[in-house]
Amino acid sequence: MSKFLILTGSSGGIGQSISETYSKDGYTVLELDKINKTQSNKNAIYLKVDLLKYSKDHDYRSKIKKHIKSFIPEDIKKFVIINNAAVQILNPLSRISNSDWDNTLSVNLIAPFFLIQDFEEELKKYKGHIVNISSIHSRLTKTNFLCYASSKAAIDSMTRSLAIELSKFGVKVNAVSPAAIKTEMLKKGFTGRLNKLNQLESCHPAKEIGNPDDLATFIKSITDQVSNFMTGSIFDFNGGIGGRLNDPE
Repeated sequence: MSKFLILTGSSGGIGQSISETYSKDGYTVLELDKINKTQSNKNAIYLKVDLLKYSKDHDYRSKIKKHIKSFIPEDIKKFVIINNAAVQILNPLSRISNSDWDNTLSVNLIAPFFLIQDFEEELKKYKGHIVNISSIHSRLTKTNFLCYASSKAAIDSMTRSLAIELSKFGVKVNAVSPAAIKTEMLKKGFTGRLNKLNQLESCHPAKEIGNPDDLATFIKSITDQVSNFMTGSIFDFNGGIGGRLNDPE
């Protein structure tokens, strides 16, 4: 019997770690991403998918759905969907445009919804798992993150609502809310500003930034659960920073 994972956003640092972690445990990993420049898991199946188009174009979505189904084995003991892909557009209030909202909500919220809807039958049949990757920004954010933070708050709400609807069928629906994760993208953002990266680490009570492999292992521990009771939860992965005030000591 096979274990099967559908993973969006596979080309980034977190996506690569998730893909490799599941692949090592014998999963067939179907990676969905718009780009494939940094794909490192040679054991995975890669399918180029434009999630913005997937969220809007019914014919395109039907085509992708059919393509994905062609990879799904008939005999499955684990069926998992991880919605990891996200768009992060940073703009102040005065510069946020219709396209900023459209792109953010389409990729971060609507595409995950339709992916779950398209494979509702398989999720119910195999009593599958859904993990939506949220963000600490869903509750604790800062300037310029308005669109992104709003989309992640919405994915938290969708997770809870889907759990109410799907858990009676044995489908487990949860979300993971990470703080800063030390991906190559994050480190490049601090090029020439090592002091700022060190400062970011020191802000976390754990005195470090999250590791993508550790995050992937944590995510997999959720889908390793057999019990139906762990559903509808938003799990923090934030090094303790979610409980820290920024007031002066």
